[in-house]
Amino acid sequence: MLLLLLLLLSSFGGSQSQKEGYKLQVSQSVAVQEGLCAYIPCTFFYPFHEKWVSPSNIHGYWFKDGPNLSEDDPMATNDQMRKVNEEAGGRFHLIGDPVKDKCSLSIVDVQMRDSGQYFFRMKRGKDEKFNYLSYKVHLNVEVLTEKPDIYMPEILEPERSVTLLCAAPWICGNATPPIFFWAGTAISNLRQSQGTPYFSELTFTPRSQDHGTNLTCRVTFPGAGVSTETTIPLNVAYSLKNFGISAAWEKRTGLESSSDLSSLSIQKDKSLRLFCQADSNPPAMLSWVHGGQVVLSSWPSGAGVLALELPRLGIEDGGEYRCQAQHQKETQHVSLNLSILYAPEDLKVSVLGPNRTVTILGNASSLVILVGETLHLECVADSRPLANMTWAKGSQLLSSSLLSSPGVVGLELSHVQPEDEGKYTCQAQNPWGTQHTSLNLSVQYPPKLYNPFCSRTDEGLFCTCCIQAKPISSLIWRVGESTVEGNSNNDTLQVMSITSGSWTNSSLILKEKLGLDLNLHCEGRNQHGAHSLVILLVADASGAAALTFSKGVFLGVAIMALLFVCLKYALKKLQRKKQVEMRDLGTTDSQSNKEVDYENLDMNWSRGTRQSSPDPVTQTPPEELHYASLNFRRLKPQDNRENQEENKK
Repeated sequence: MLLLLLLLLSSFGGSQSQKEGYKLQVSQSVAVQEGLCAYIPCTFFYPFHEKWVSPSNIHGYWFKDGPNLSEDDPMATNDQMRKVNEEAGGRFHLIGDPVKDKCSLSIVDVQMRDSGQYFFRMKRGKDEKFNYLSYKVHLNVEVLTEKPDIYMPEILEPERSVTLLCAAPWICGNATPPIFFWAGTAISNLRQSQGTPYFSELTFTPRSQDHGTNLTCRVTFPGAGVSTETTIPLNVAYSLKNFGISAAWEKRTGLESSSDLSSLSIQKDKSLRLFCQADSNPPAMLSWVHGGQVVLSSWPSGAGVLALELPRLGIEDGGEYRCQAQHQKETQHVSLNLSILYAPEDLKVSVLGPNRTVTILGNASSLVILVGETLHLECVADSRPLANMTWAKGSQLLSSSLLSSPGVVGLELSHVQPEDEGKYTCQAQNPWGTQHTSLNLSVQYPPKLYNPFCSRTDEGLFCTCCIQAKPISSLIWRVGESTVEGNSNNDTLQVMSITSGSWTNSSLILKEKLGLDLNLHCEGRNQHGAHSLVILLVADASGAAALTFSKGVFLGVAIMALLFVCLKYALKKLQRKKQVEMRDLGTTDSQSNKEVDYENLDMNWSRGTRQSSPDPVTQTPPEELHYASLNFRRLKPQDNRENQEENKK
């Protein structure tokens, strides 16, 4: 029974492929997507027989492997007398010429049911047949994944007609022509276009509002009943919109941001990011300009945003920031005014002195001025917002300070006196902090002598000289031709000087015999001037010679007094003129401040009658020239004085 079956198969299928000389060159496996086409190259070989005179009677057949090999019709053949399988439906074609030993197979409109194994049969004449069963081809039909390609300009100009192309170059030319469909909001309705088997064209006029809308090209394969499509967004040009500046900055509570800014105030040393935003197509060229210079310029990244980083803001970062957008032939810009808030800093004090020169002082500076002069101080602070400015002396706020302009406060001291001396502080304060600077004002003045005093003691003539000056003055005694400075003690005189603060007290004891020709001077001197005291000795009034001398002295005194009055008036006018000149020149000449007092002191004055030292500054300065007499009366016994009085009677 088995032998009979083998004989039947042999009679139907011809010789087996193991037969010598029968070979087939073909791929063992072929993959194709549904709806497309498959091309299977094939070449077959068979042994030559002398009885085969003409090759024109060679036929080829492609069968789909199945259980009924003897009954199934071929899928494709060149045998016009042979019926093909209904599943083939005209889709399978033997395009290879068996006469030329070619057996290539073409399949169009591939369907899923076409998957399986296929083998080739060769038939020559009526008797020679052979099935190449050892060279079967496996056809694997896959899901359609190919997509059509849409070709259009990179940017579509609004209100200008344009033609788009949808192409499917992988379509077989001999297949059922595909159907192209166009769909999208930019076109009025669904458009069908068969065009060519490979591509379809669409002509329409885009609008600005069509930018970003989708356009779909769908390709349908009727032979297989499947479709594939591609969707792309339309890239339509439009001008600048939504153009503005936004910012993000650091605060105590974290990060804060704001949009559509035209001004912004932020504290110094904080970090800030400025964003220039511009929506346009194609994207605009964005740039940041600060201080008249481009600080950042580039094509925007992301959604049309150019970020400017400003870490640790300084004062120099304040000002106008301009964001500029250049789009095709259009240019726009928008500005942000950035204010850097900071505490007062860089305080400076300028001094307008008597000589009308301006001096800039630093903190804790010292300033020297002469008594009676006028001083103008001006304090300037750099801050934002502008600081509240005040002057204080010590801990006392000075209401006389003048706010000349925002961030500037002035202080004027007219006719400066020693009580104006001290520490002056300028304070600047705003919500972000406080700063102050100070200066030490020193009021100086030339020497002044006060309340000279002389008396007769057992040791000799005792005189005192009291001088006030700042800076402290030197004190010199002149006795005749001798000059004594500092402390001294010898056979003729004794000098003792004591200095305390601005005062210098000196005492002189003259031990030698006194004469009318004796010159006795006390002089104080510093860089601002000098003051001298000349003590005149007056003789005793007893005796004719003494009387005559006394009268002569009195006459001389009267004449001298008259001369002194005239000289005093002239000196006062001259001194006023020099003071005006010195104020104009702004200099101080020590010689112009030299004063000489002439004192005639009565030897009978006692210490008890000496007045207390006046305030050397607040009182009116003593007259420039003074005259007084000093009488030396010899002490005699009481009886001698009585006899003398009787003789006079």
